[in-house]
Order: sequence, then C-alpha cells, then structure tokens
Amino acid sequence: RNLINGRLAKGPREEESFPCYAKRSLKLNDGKDWSFLCSGMDLIGDTSLSLDHFLRFGMEGVSRYNEVGEKYLRLYGALNSTYIQQEAVFTICKLCQLSEQSAFRDRLEKLEIRDIRHKLGAHSIDYIDKQKEDVLSFVPVRFDMRGLHLNYINNNDLSQISVNLLSGINEHLDLMSDIIYATLEKIKKTLYKSNPDKIEEIDKGLEELRVKRAGGHVFDHEDGTRAIFSPVAENI
Repeated sequence: RNLINGRLAKGPREEESFPCYAKRSLKLNDGKDWSFLCSGMDLIGDTSLSLDHFLRFGMEGVSRYNEVGEKYLRLYGALNSTYIQQEAVFTICKLCQLSEQSAFRDRLEKLEIRDIRHKLGAHSIDYIDKQKEDVLSFVPVRFDMRGLHLNYINNNDLSQISVNLLSGINEHLDLMSDIIYATLEKIKKTLYKSNPDKIEEIDKGLEELRVKRAGGHVFDHEDGTRAIFSPVAENI
C-alpha cells in the first residue's frame, strides 16, 4: 500500500479526476481498476487479521467456554477468509498484468484449503465433483472440531476425511506470498525503474518477506544495517 500511495502523492492535475489520475500514475488499463485495487488491498489486510487470530486460537477462540456454535463460526469464517484473500490477491495480480497469472490461477484452484472451503463453507449440500460428474454433500464431524483439526463426512458414501487446517492454511499463505512477491517485482520494474532508491526499498521488503515466510527474522538497526536470521534445518 505504501508503494501505491507513494505514486499518488503528487495528486491529480487540474480538472483531472482521481480515477483518471490513478490510472495514469499506476499505469492501469482502466480508471475503474483503482477501486478494485483499493478493495483488494483492504481485503488482504482484513483477512490476514482473521487468519492470524484463527491460527493463534483455533476453533475454540479466546472464550473460556467450549461453545460448539463458536467453533462453527470460526471454522466457516476462517475457510471463507482464505477464499476472499485468494481472490483479492489474484485480482491485484491481474490488474498488474503478471505474465504468470495463468500458472498462479492453476495453483490457486488446487489448494487443499480452497477445496475444503468449497466442501464445508460454501457448497456443503451441492458440491460438484467434476471427476466423478456427481453432486456431493459434506458435513463437519461436530465432536472432532478442536484446535486446527477436524474430520468431515462425505454423506454420499459415508467416508470420513481428516484435515489438518494448519498445513492447509500454510500452503495457502505460501502461495499468497509467491503471488505478492511476483506482483511487487512487477511493480518495481513498471513504476520505479528510474528510481534506484525506491527499488532498493522494495528489494529490502521482498527480502524480508522471503525470510519471514521461511520462518526467519529480520532486524533493522539504527545505523542502517540489517541482521537476518534464517532457519537452519535440523539434522535427522
């Protein structure tokens, strides 16, 4: 968001509408793209807060009561937060005209958490299995909902599937990071190719994104130096 706001700091020309100014400054295809860009950035922030809370407190939440109703709310909320975030990130990917968007879309559609969302959080009673050309129904097993784990049942054949939501959400976050990384690389080359200071700032942000997603830490010191602590694989 700071990169986008920086490009718009000067303000529009006299008698120029803000959408037209945003289109010109950000090299968008259409003036309406600005509204979708804003919505996308807001939704990424909102859903990140939702998923962070879910990862920290699971389906039980912070309440001291073991409320089944809250578990359902948090499960459905988390699943749909991943879906909303996927579509928001991919919309920005399209607006920036990434050459990799087709490959990213393919990876997005194959995410485990996306399939779980379709089965439990959106199309529980009318899930279309394209391979079997059949309509299926799914429900969570109420008494197995705890932490970041649940089981759900395919009511057509009564098979039961066990799910680790942590691994599914982490897979989702890895893909979101990949798309955002590629998008920032494109923004860097498109909007700031003549501004080496801004390119350096973006590169530092990309480096931090890579390290943090790998489980490392980045510390910036007052003298301008940066310390990076990357995770070390354990010997097995």
